[in-house]
Amino acid sequence: MTYLLTPFTLKTSLVNILMLCGLFMLVGCSTNQLSQVEEMRADRELALIALESGRPKSAITIYRKQLLLQPNDTALLLAIGIAYNQLLEFDLALHYLNQAASLLMDEPGVIQGQVLREKGNALQGLGNADGALLDFKKAVYLLPNDAKVLNSLGINYALCKDYDKARTAFTGALANAPENLEYRNNLALAWILDGQPQQGIDVLYSHYLRGSSTSKSRQNLALAFAMKGDVDAAKVIAKQDLTKAELENNIAYYQQLQKSRELKTLQALKALQQVKQ
Repeated sequence: MTYLLTPFTLKTSLVNILMLCGLFMLVGCSTNQLSQVEEMRADRELALIALESGRPKSAITIYRKQLLLQPNDTALLLAIGIAYNQLLEFDLALHYLNQAASLLMDEPGVIQGQVLREKGNALQGLGNADGALLDFKKAVYLLPNDAKVLNSLGINYALCKDYDKARTAFTGALANAPENLEYRNNLALAWILDGQPQQGIDVLYSHYLRGSSTSKSRQNLALAFAMKGDVDAAKVIAKQDLTKAELENNIAYYQQLQKSRELKTLQALKALQQVKQ
């Protein structure tokens, strides 16, 4: 049995074909969009790996491309700000972090706290300790248990020679990340710079004995021993990381510290004798 295509059936067939083609086109567009999203996610993961492995320039290349497509992505603006802070290009870091801050103005939360932390780091790098302090305080309010924020706040207080507040912040950072040797070193240094070397030794020495110290912490430990007048102990610790020339320079400095300490002790004894007389 044969059927003739009437104008009506022909029209219906064409409509069905066009609808089917349209469906295929929509499916194609959806697939392409999904592929693009997956590609961007993969690129961002690569950028994070680059950032964490000390290659911020590689991360920035990826972030800049993605910002062309997503200029108001606050997580992306934060990431590129962090990368520029790593490069010590603080003006550029602030450029992106200020954009993120304006977008998050009415949305307090974790990302806003992280943006404020990085803004503070950038301002600190530019020598604006007062501006940095304001941002760090706001960040701590939003992220009270964030070790990175507390450590940055401690550094800012130490730069302003407010060592008591610096130690409080470093202690908070260490409480939230007890295995972090950088925070431990910073806490010890806040004692040493405040003229209390024994407290610094107490923070660092047990880790030194266990072999879990860093080059920075060993040099600070050596400095603390030298400040106490134990130059021999300072030499033993310092020589592990220094060249012969560097060690000689440090020993000369340690000996100056020892002479200064002996002079202060002598002056104090003379003053005490005068009082007794």
